[in-house]
Amino acid sequence: MKRQFESPQPSLFEEGEPSVVLTRAQETELAMLVETLLREIAMALANGGIADDQDHS
Repeated sequence: MKRQFESPQPSLFEEGEPSVVLTRAQETELAMLVETLLREIAMALANGGIADDQDHS
């Protein structure tokens, strides 16, 4: 007999209500943050500013 247990974390693909409800102000702030981060990444890629941080020695 297989044991089944309930995970304390929801599934990534679980349907239903979101566990966190953001206010309009929080959504706007989050959108601006994501846009800024994406812009920074794009600028770093365009300028060759991203180095390989992995140690291959």
